[in-house]
Order: sequence, then structure tokens, then C-alpha cells
Amino acid sequence: MIDTISTITRVLSGLGMMMAVAGATLVFSGPSPVEAAAPQCSRLLPTGGREVIFNQCDKCRVVNITRSRPGNAIPISRSYNLRPKSKIDLPFRGPGRSRITSELPCKGDPGGAINLADPNVSKNLSNKKPETCVEMEKTPSGGMQLINKCKVCKAALIERQDSSGANGKRQAYKVYPKTPTPVPPKGAGQIALLVEIACP
Repeated sequence: MIDTISTITRVLSGLGMMMAVAGATLVFSGPSPVEAAAPQCSRLLPTGGREVIFNQCDKCRVVNITRSRPGNAIPISRSYNLRPKSKIDLPFRGPGRSRITSELPCKGDPGGAINLADPNVSKNLSNKKPETCVEMEKTPSGGMQLINKCKVCKAALIERQDSSGANGKRQAYKVYPKTPTPVPPKGAGQIALLVEIACP
């Protein structure tokens, strides 16, 4: 297991390689996996004292936002499903700062988060055609694991989220060929596979 995401960051900065993220191939020329999961489609726009979040892409996105207020040590977290080319007025008012903390494909789309409480998750996963080396599968006991179907080692970055899709926490794993790698939920409501690279 790779204990820190910074290890992957150092590898990516020297590779400038093509990577598959959420079922689509994106060109990377140095950014880290954290940047790979950073907003690609969504934008925060100020409008007359309020803010609007806009999805400028032709695909559905799940966008997590935090709002920090002066004098409040705990930021507010919200999650929004943005349809293609749509916008949502944020409910925040008054002083403060909003920022997008993560952006993922919507549930059901390639690369979208997996609901651990869904009894049909194994069936849904088996119906999807493999597009990358590493896939996430449900074990017979109800847990989750990473499977590497290629012949070379891969480093995979996952994100654990609560049931609303917010409060994402990322962790990197080294996944060896055809060797299941358990992914404990650690209290998460759903888990998403963000990115994979060649092992360092």
C-alpha cells in the first residue's frame, strides 16, 4: 500500500502520461491524482451577492462544495448533482468563501461512486466493460476490493465518501496483477475509484 498520495504525485510529475480517469482518457503532463480528481467541468461563479455552480461539460457530475464562514471553525459541506450544461444557485449568503473540493461522475456513469448499501452492486459492476486495468468489485462477504486485470502492477487512488457523496477522503493502494486488494470502508457510505498509474 502507498501510505501517501504524495508518492503518486512525484511519479506523475515525471511521467507526463496518458491516464484513464472515470472511463475517459485524459492527458496528464505533471498533475497529481488529487489534481486529476479536481474540478474539470464545474465552476463557481459570483452573481449579485450569491454564487452559482455551473457544469460546462456534456456529462453529469457530482460536485462537492465546502463553505467557510468567518468565526466558524467547521466549514459547511454540500453535494450537488449537476446535469450537463446546467447550473444551480447556491444557498449560501453573507460573508464567507466557497470552494469545490471534488468532482466525480454521477452514479451509474463510468467512474462514479459505488453505493455500498446497493444489493445489486455486484450485478451492476459485472455488466460494465473493463476500460482500465484496475476495477472495484464487491466481495462475497459484502466488502470491496480492487482487482488488477493487467499483467503489470498498478497504483490506484480511491476516495471514501459519506452517503451524500461529501466529505471525501482519499487513499492510494498498490494493486498487483490478479491479486485482490481489500478496501475497507472505514465508515464510508460509498467508495469511488479515481485514477490509476503504473507502480513507482
